[in-house]
Amino acid sequence: MLTKVQELKLIALCVAADDRRAFGQLVEAYADDVRRLLLSLTKSDVALVDDLAQETFIKAYLAIRSLEGITRFRTWLMRIAYHEFISHTRRNRSDKTIVDIADCDVDMPDDDGDDDDRPVTDANVADALMQLPAPQRAVTQLFYFDGFSVARISTVTGLPSGTVRCYLTRARKRLANLLDKHRY
Repeated sequence: MLTKVQELKLIALCVAADDRRAFGQLVEAYADDVRRLLLSLTKSDVALVDDLAQETFIKAYLAIRSLEGITRFRTWLMRIAYHEFISHTRRNRSDKTIVDIADCDVDMPDDDGDDDDRPVTDANVADALMQLPAPQRAVTQLFYFDGFSVARISTVTGLPSGTVRCYLTRARKRLANLLDKHRY
């Protein structure tokens, strides 16, 4: 990850001199973060992640002049990626991976699968994450894996802070229930 000063220098080069190498350095610094978020949102659809990441970086390049200096590039970029996913989902209504982001009362039915005695592993956690609704997956990914604060998640997703907290609470409860099933 780049420091704020390094980011600002690269952004200034992009804006002032249309320096594509500088933008390439920004992409290199944050491509993994964008892909990790998109992988979580798309339930690991690698081809879709590639398309959405490409669109994210194209939009970022075209809009970099609108980036305010006080905003971290990473946060701004993650916001673009999140909205690319939302736009894709809305364009493809047959894809049921998203729920209404204004509805905080999302209840997921319990799985009817057989319980087994497996210990909780990284694979179990990854499987459990994929069972969360897309907005809950997004806030969980950003909070626990990318280290974003609730305020920054709110900036990325456009959700009110209270809704972000609600999604985090619901995701934790749902994950705990799903992971408990893997222990017994």
